[in-house]
Amino acid sequence: MKTSLGVRAGLLSVLIFVAIVGIWQVATMPAAGSGPAMDPEYAKLVGAAAATGSKSAMPTPADIGATIWKHLADPFYVRGSNDKGIGIQLAYSLGRVLLGFGLAALVAIPLGFLIGMSPLVYRALDPFIQILKPVSPLAWMPLALYTIKDS
Repeated sequence: MKTSLGVRAGLLSVLIFVAIVGIWQVATMPAAGSGPAMDPEYAKLVGAAAATGSKSAMPTPADIGATIWKHLADPFYVRGSNDKGIGIQLAYSLGRVLLGFGLAALVAIPLGFLIGMSPLVYRALDPFIQILKPVSPLAWMPLALYTIKDS
């Protein structure tokens, strides 16, 4: 019975996803034909794009799929200093993460051993650890971005 419930829940999730994407596609498609004349006040209210039936500023799921396919088809291109493929950008990001992890481990592991082996160092650093412990890691991000803004 659990597998049947799991399968039904999975199918329902897929149907909900398809319905949301379908509604999104229909809502962002350009209006077909000219249709009846629109009241000028209503045209001002909804904006020029909606009044003329032109394409929405929000992309359709088909547009997003085409853009994703374009980026994934050639992920390692270099067309100048500010135009690089997603594969190169991902490699740079992973390299920075690994470098940061390595530097943090280089400092934290010996310090952790020192704190664990020396009661004096433990008691000296414990107040700072207790003050900094409840601060969310996400709260450190703005400070880090402000401090290291040039990298």
